[in-house]
Amino acid sequence: MSNLMTKFFSSVWHKFPQQISKLVATLVITFVLLFVSTTFLPVPLAHAAYSLSCDGLDAGGNPYTASYVNGLFTQVRFDRSPDLPPVVSELTYDTVNEQGQPIYRGGYLGMADVVLIDLSGGNVKPGSEVSVAVDNLWNQERGICGV
Repeated sequence: MSNLMTKFFSSVWHKFPQQISKLVATLVITFVLLFVSTTFLPVPLAHAAYSLSCDGLDAGGNPYTASYVNGLFTQVRFDRSPDLPPVVSELTYDTVNEQGQPIYRGGYLGMADVVLIDLSGGNVKPGSEVSVAVDNLWNQERGICGV
């Protein structure tokens, strides 16, 4: 029995340096490949967000700007007067009206509803128009979208 154990351990012990050298070689090759792949392979660049601003006049004649980013209207900024800070209404997509125009909704200082209708039918580009209402008072001038 002890002879059998001696033969087993001596064979494992003699193969141990070969196994260690294989392990070290595998680790070195792995690190070299990782270094080469992260250093020399191109990294795709991030694409710029597609964004437009649509400027108009609200029911009180004050300017507003609706922001269109990556396929959605995200907010309307109302510039009330030089004495007051602007009000920003965050928008969420709601539905489509009978004419196929997307409708977005938000709030105005937590007291009134904001509605934006995308008059382009979802095909927003420079020159497209939006209509904005605060508490069912529609804009004096539609918002015209531009870069």
